[in-house]
Amino acid sequence: MPTTLFFALLTLTEPLKFGTNVSLTTPDNAVEQVECILHNMNMPFELQSLPWLRARREVKLGRLDGYFTTHLTSEMSHYGKLSSPIYLENWYWFTHPESVNKDPRKLRYGVVHGSYQANWFKTQNITSLLEVNSLEEIVNVLHHHRVDKVLLDLDDFNNAADNLGIDASVYQRSFYRYVPLGVFAANKLIDTHPSFLEKFDETIPQCAPAPFYLSQAEQVQILNKLSDSINTLLLEPIISDAVEQSNHINLSNQELEKTDDLWVKEVKTHQHGLAKKMLVTDASLFLQQWQMQFNGIVTETIVTDKQGKNAAMSKATSDYWQGDEKEFSLLYQQDLDYRFDSVEYDASTHHFQVHLSLPIKNTKGEHIGVIILGVDVEKALHSFNNNVLN
Repeated sequence: MPTTLFFALLTLTEPLKFGTNVSLTTPDNAVEQVECILHNMNMPFELQSLPWLRARREVKLGRLDGYFTTHLTSEMSHYGKLSSPIYLENWYWFTHPESVNKDPRKLRYGVVHGSYQANWFKTQNITSLLEVNSLEEIVNVLHHHRVDKVLLDLDDFNNAADNLGIDASVYQRSFYRYVPLGVFAANKLIDTHPSFLEKFDETIPQCAPAPFYLSQAEQVQILNKLSDSINTLLLEPIISDAVEQSNHINLSNQELEKTDDLWVKEVKTHQHGLAKKMLVTDASLFLQQWQMQFNGIVTETIVTDKQGKNAAMSKATSDYWQGDEKEFSLLYQQDLDYRFDSVEYDASTHHFQVHLSLPIKNTKGEHIGVIILGVDVEKALHSFNNNVLN
């Protein structure tokens, strides 16, 4: 479970003071990442122990300038702002096999005292709780059926079950949400140093942990939901014709770069000349109509030729040439049946997206292009779990 951090900014000449609700000697990716970010910002800091609930109270009283949390609660939204995510938790419901068909009104929930989940339960007015002191303890009480259901990060649950010698696969699991961890900066800090959050966000990529990928089970769920519609789409003559026509226009590397540079420049200046022209082609209009059936699960659809040039698209892309993108190159070079890219956070929409790429083949089975779908991960996985408490 990623660490919760808190900090107080005194003056420009004094170090940031951080606190944590776990042992300072415990290795933790979130702690290491925050340390890396502040180090790269040339901001000295110190660590000390400080409970999360106390930190919230201290912020409200104006005695702390911020803390490290999961998400911005409505309670704290009046006291500051949250940075972009620096770490992701993947929250799942885990249910004891003997409680799967139990009346939801009679379910007993387990939670780790002081955890992010404990705070979430309070916001949902769920009172049928057994609170324990550690992650392994909550998995153990679920194992012994002292509770019916727990809400935990997927990796945390699997690791704790493994440490306890418990078979994690016997517990029914259902996706709830991704929880982004960010630095909460109090209004006091923002007023004194208005550029703090902007600089913090800009430095995040320098200290980013390993990319976050969907589990195999999650990939299968999404594929099962989308594959029939995608396969039908790829059989449409209007799509295959657009790809074949684009393949007849073979550009040199210099021409590709020139066109791509112009496309990117137009997008950045909101001119969209080349993109607008492609958006009104029959194939692109067909993609826009096709995408509507998914009610936001599919966020964009791009069809490329074998060079990676855009042949059709459902909305304007940031660039024209996809051939230098890994979702194109790896799929094309390795002749894979499909490929999921890492999960990315879109700060403008506050959604988590993944790119799903599949090959486009002609009637001879020859690889002639690639289709790339942007998928809203949470919407896709929620479609398998409409009731978050089930």
